[in-house]
Amino acid sequence: MEPCVHLAYAPWGAGVLCAMFWFEQHGDVLGWFTGARAHEHPAAFFMLADYHARRDPVCYRSLDTDVYGDWVHATPQSEQRLDAPSPLPEPAGHELERLQDAFVRQWLIYDEADAEQAEIERLHALGLPVLALNIRPSKIGKLATDAVVWTYDSPGADRNVVRVLAGRWPLDYRPE
Repeated sequence: MEPCVHLAYAPWGAGVLCAMFWFEQHGDVLGWFTGARAHEHPAAFFMLADYHARRDPVCYRSLDTDVYGDWVHATPQSEQRLDAPSPLPEPAGHELERLQDAFVRQWLIYDEADAEQAEIERLHALGLPVLALNIRPSKIGKLATDAVVWTYDSPGADRNVVRVLAGRWPLDYRPE
């Protein structure tokens, strides 16, 4: 399974504004995101239930990076904690964890301690700062750099997934 990917990066600002992946399964969209909120980098798993229904999809997200921990029903106005832990079927949770690990290894460096010295030197060679959350230097060339916020969307990615989540996540990033 090849998930869809969206990244938004402000190299001379907050850094990684948003890094996320998702895939569809049985009409639901499942995925994970992280990004900037002030000087923090919250991360969460999410599910947009019945994504292709004629109404707004129901958005669930984990309260932290534990796919089996507490989840909330998130709307643009509020969040309500679910009584049961995860709304995901167990096999989907395992797949999300596997994909999240692969996504982070492929795209992100969390800080200098997480990076190999060569990656840090490559970021500096590109004229980019090393922040708490960074895009791997080997991936910078994939981003469209024609605006203040550099972005990448995998081919065929449905940007509406990003727009729906942006009204319901704790990140500062709001796509245009």
